Amino acid sequence: MSITWILVANARRARLFANHGPNKGLELVQEAMAAEDLMAMHPADGRASPRREGKPPTAKSFAHQLAAQLQLGRSRNRFARAILVAPPGFMGLLNAELDHPTEKLVSTRVDKDYTRTPARELTNDLSHCLCV
Repeated sequence: MSITWILVANARRARLFANHGPNKGLELVQEAMAAEDLMAMHPADGRASPRREGKPPTAKSFAHQLAAQLQLGRSRNRFARAILVAPPGFMGLLNAELDHPTEKLVSTRVDKDYTRTPARELTNDLSHCLCV
C-alpha cells in the first residue's frame, strides 16, 4: 500500500499527516509554525529573541520551508502521493516553491484553511481525495 502525505497549512502553521490507505485515517507526522509565531510562544527569558539579518519571517519563507520538507520526504521515498490543503493565497506560495519532481506527486489541491480542524474531521472532509 502506498503512503499519501497530506500537508494542511496556512501562512502561520502547518500539519503534515500520512495516510496509509482507505479507511486508515490520518497519522500526524509533524507540526510546524512560522518562526515569528514560535518566538511569540516561546520567548527566551520573557523577551523575544533578535531575528537574524533583521528581517521578519515571511509567508514565502514558511512556504519554502514546507516545500523543502516535502522534497526531502520525496527524495527519501517516504510517500508516493501528496495532497496540499491551504487557503488560495498560501497555496500559490507553496506551488511556487515546489520543485518539479515533488509537484508531479501532488494529486490534489484543496483551497481551504483546515489548520484548526481536528484530524478526525479532516479525514471526513478529505475522504474524496483519500480513497484513490
